[in-house]
Amino acid sequence: MKRALDEMDIGILRHLEQDGRRSYSEIAEDLGVAVSTVSARVARLTEQNVVSVVALINPHAVGFEAAATLLLSIEPGCFDEVVASIIDFPEVNYAAMTTGPHNLVVDVFCRDAQHLAELITGRVHDLDGVQDVDVAYQLRRYEVKQKGVALIEFDDEPWDQGRSDTTSR
Repeated sequence: MKRALDEMDIGILRHLEQDGRRSYSEIAEDLGVAVSTVSARVARLTEQNVVSVVALINPHAVGFEAAATLLLSIEPGCFDEVVASIIDFPEVNYAAMTTGPHNLVVDVFCRDAQHLAELITGRVHDLDGVQDVDVAYQLRRYEVKQKGVALIEFDDEPWDQGRSDTTSR
């Protein structure tokens, strides 16, 4: 369900996206509103699961050098149980149901190649319902910041922006 966001919400989200630690008073001053307005809006956006402000840890900075994407094929009827187990693994950063030859994609961070091998052969393969695991070892990671506000603003634009209207002639 699409949530209606107004310009004030988007302004607040833009500030938090740039720096999740920015004070409500700084945001309020920049947007020309009361601090209580910003506080109430952030509380509402958080309650509606539009935004969450969290600390992201750089896995490489704390010694986790083996990043990989696991492409799993899960037996029909076992999907929910496998996902429930996998998302509890501390190495798992992301999981998504997919289409195609693999129906679950999982991003993991491990200390090294041996840790990754132990995760795959010792825990993932041992889960009931896991039929196959392909591994894409990540040689280099590129930082891509979430484009939440830009995505919201893009979604509000008409799809035919920039085209001339040829149907009204």
